[in-house]
Amino acid sequence: MKKYFLLLLCVFFFSVTYGQKKKVQHEKVYKLKYAIDAPVTAGLFVTYYFGLQSLTRKANPDSAQIAALNKSDVWWFDRAALYQDVSEMDNSRNISDWGLRIVGFMPFLLFIDRKIRKDWYDIALLYLETQAVAQNVYILAGPLFTKRMRPFAYYTELPMEAKTGDGTTDSWFSGHTSTTATASFFMAKVLSDYHPELGAKKWILYAAAFIPPAFIGIYRVKALKHFPTDVFVGTAVGAAIGILIPQFHKITRKNEDLSIVPFAGKYTGLAVSLRF
Repeated sequence: MKKYFLLLLCVFFFSVTYGQKKKVQHEKVYKLKYAIDAPVTAGLFVTYYFGLQSLTRKANPDSAQIAALNKSDVWWFDRAALYQDVSEMDNSRNISDWGLRIVGFMPFLLFIDRKIRKDWYDIALLYLETQAVAQNVYILAGPLFTKRMRPFAYYTELPMEAKTGDGTTDSWFSGHTSTTATASFFMAKVLSDYHPELGAKKWILYAAAFIPPAFIGIYRVKALKHFPTDVFVGTAVGAAIGILIPQFHKITRKNEDLSIVPFAGKYTGLAVSLRF
């Protein structure tokens, strides 16, 4: 995960250094205050780094705790993760790791779109900020303060040394799925915001955005790293952040997103709607 975000930062700063200097004047979709957003993004990556360092100091379970684990104590919905083919564990982990790297960089494909490419710096910075928020939420609401055993800890086929090592209690929630969901839903949100002419068809983009985290989530479960609920929560958290951070920066024109309509009749009041 650390190597992935270091590479992500390198790609961004390379684009800043060698990207176009002059942008064509046009109506922007998002408003970023560089003096605020850039330092905040950098600061969030710093807090994420120290959060990871704190995570490495988390106490590992001992052999007595592992021996006391009982599959019957696991919620029935998650129990399926405890009856899988151990021989598929390593291959599934590799697939999920590569999937994370590929999907994490997919938002840079947004620059193929001519309208979005005109705001390449804003979108790149906005994506980094979105991922920085996602990673801090993952650390703080996930494994740093929770101790849910990963599924592999329940498998008697695996050596005790592996089950008492680092990361065994980091099951809740899935960082791989939250990161990929953040990336894919960020793409769907930006594309739909830059192309309002899509109308109701934009929901096709959001439906497609579920595919990457679903794929990654399946292989995280097969890798014995997470339970189904871990990947569901990770997907939900990532999707919410991938949509909301761009929405908070979106420029609203002529109440196109927020509408307040008075009505009267049997009841009198205001109808308020917020469109994403």
